[in-house]
Amino acid sequence: MSFPRPPIRTRPRRLALPSLAGMALALVAAALLAACGGGGSTDAGTPPPVHNDAAIATARSGELLGYVRQRLQQRGPQGAVADLANAPGWFQTTVSASGNVSRSGTVVQEAGVDEENLLKTDGTRLYALQPLASTGQPGSAYARLQVYAPGAAGRPQPLGQATLTSGDGAWMVTRGLLIADDLPRLAVVAESTAGGFGEPCPPGMACLTALLPYVPQQPRLHVHLLDAGQPSALPTPERLEIDGRLIGSRQIGRMLYLVASHVPQLAFDQLPASASMADRQAALDRLTAADVLPKIRVNGGPAQPLVAETDCWLQPANASTQVAVTTVTAIDLGSPAWARTSRCFVGGTEALYLSPASLYLATTRQDVQTLANGRVAFAPEMRTDLHKFAIAGSSVAYRASGSVNGHLGWDRERAPYRLSEHHGDLRVLTFTGTLGWLSAADAGSVAPSPATLTVLREGPNATLQTVATLPNAQRPAPIGKPGEQVYAVRFAGDRAYVVTFRQVDPLYVLDLSSPADPRTAGELQVPGFSDWLYPLDGGLLFGVGKDASERGEVLGVKVALFDVRDAARPTLLDSRRFGSRGSVTALDYSAQGLALQVDGATTRLALPMLLTQADGIGPPLQQVQRFDVDSATRSLAARPAIELGSGWADISGVRGLLLGHQLHLLRDGLLQTWDW
Repeated sequence: MSFPRPPIRTRPRRLALPSLAGMALALVAAALLAACGGGGSTDAGTPPPVHNDAAIATARSGELLGYVRQRLQQRGPQGAVADLANAPGWFQTTVSASGNVSRSGTVVQEAGVDEENLLKTDGTRLYALQPLASTGQPGSAYARLQVYAPGAAGRPQPLGQATLTSGDGAWMVTRGLLIADDLPRLAVVAESTAGGFGEPCPPGMACLTALLPYVPQQPRLHVHLLDAGQPSALPTPERLEIDGRLIGSRQIGRMLYLVASHVPQLAFDQLPASASMADRQAALDRLTAADVLPKIRVNGGPAQPLVAETDCWLQPANASTQVAVTTVTAIDLGSPAWARTSRCFVGGTEALYLSPASLYLATTRQDVQTLANGRVAFAPEMRTDLHKFAIAGSSVAYRASGSVNGHLGWDRERAPYRLSEHHGDLRVLTFTGTLGWLSAADAGSVAPSPATLTVLREGPNATLQTVATLPNAQRPAPIGKPGEQVYAVRFAGDRAYVVTFRQVDPLYVLDLSSPADPRTAGELQVPGFSDWLYPLDGGLLFGVGKDASERGEVLGVKVALFDVRDAARPTLLDSRRFGSRGSVTALDYSAQGLALQVDGATTRLALPMLLTQADGIGPPLQQVQRFDVDSATRSLAARPAIELGSGWADISGVRGLLLGHQLHLLRDGLLQTWDW
């Protein structure tokens, strides 16, 4: 007997010199022109190359150091960018829109592109990854991997387990696991940070670090590679440690793609304010590429270079004084030796987006992230650069770059869902405001963040050219009303669904069928808001969020089913409310908090919740709410909840997986099974 594979939901696709930093930048620009066919005379009638200040070019020997030295000179000693560059993703809210169901049972953004999760199947076995409390000590256990096979009546029976340990003395946070297609070979992804309170104190300076907030330092990406072919005797995993915080991980077939952002700790930044020009120049002269580039450690061995400077792309027009290095590492999970390759981009990255054929990095070239009254602030002139790479196995080849107004928001987990590739076009929803909300109560005092939709298409000379924007002169209506913020975005084929909120929940349906003329096709206002959207077959849209009063006061959890067959007339078919103010779901912590299965006309959904009771009387209830959506009758039915107990509990690591007519639930290290 084997576990039935979850159905794969797919959609059809159409087919310097070290002391001469300024000269180094000039060399990069010249190399870029040469790569684009510029730098010399052109034949009569041939248009000159299109200027593209978002473009990047492969660094030549010495250019990377010139690039970095110039930025250090611009900011001076103690000028390290003290923003969220080193902050790992668990410091932000992790609500995300979701998409299709992968072959491993994980709810993902793009069909054919898998994402990490704590509970997965390969169709034959179940793999459960249980995070453990990290002690911050070298060699401490941070996760336990358990392998199960189907037993009587489909109940999983344990086959074997492995305890995963950290190689450094740092705090660990488990991200999830990914399984190679058609092979029992998997990768476990985690992060560590050495962390401390306040920024490092430069020599000779008095620093009241005890009064400053916690600042993550020296983050590392941890990858454990494991062959589970013999689950009763799991081998010692191959352990990789890569400098930098995790931007994202994705898998296509047997290829695992990891993107990390490394901010090096440089001696120049530790100089006191009183340092002389000679001291500053000496620190710059001592700087080497090895000081800047990230390193990798294999099985606890010595640090080795992850990339060489000629493996990196530079962006000449990047004006940010931040020194960050984004790495893209491709690992072949099917290779006996876990073959891997890495490339890098010199600059910070806000988000990774992966389609089945392309990898996109969303980057910034301004020092824009600061803390303003507890909120993350962006410069009014903020622009986001987008770099497209073609992916084929371990090959990551640069294709084109472009830029859009605004930024991808304040939540790193949510940012990738603001991008979508369809028929070769990239659609991006950006924010052009400067401050975001911490809560719905901020709506009365904080200006809204207007939203802009941009459609880009790869053109000549390595450019991502803007095809259209919305709003525009012909269609000036904003996406959202005054005082509203965008809460959810979900691209689905030639449509996009956008939810905004202040007091009511306007659901906007955007028609993207004509890339050159995107438009708002329809709008629906209902109480509350959805911050998670999932398009279902038959023109249905399922949403999860919060209910709200007429004054905009956020109440309990709300699920809703919308009819969006007619884009011009979206309607609410049904909605349910659970718990009172303060109630949360697993989707408030992870996009994989929802278990979903499509079986013919029926879609089954299971969502763990922590529900506060009315007026705060009594402890909260721990439940799994279950729903059936019937696309034939266009109805939403709630099954009896699975009771898990009462009292405050951490549901961030609760994961469900629907197989056949059974729900498997991973909670507190236990895997339980219920018949649907």
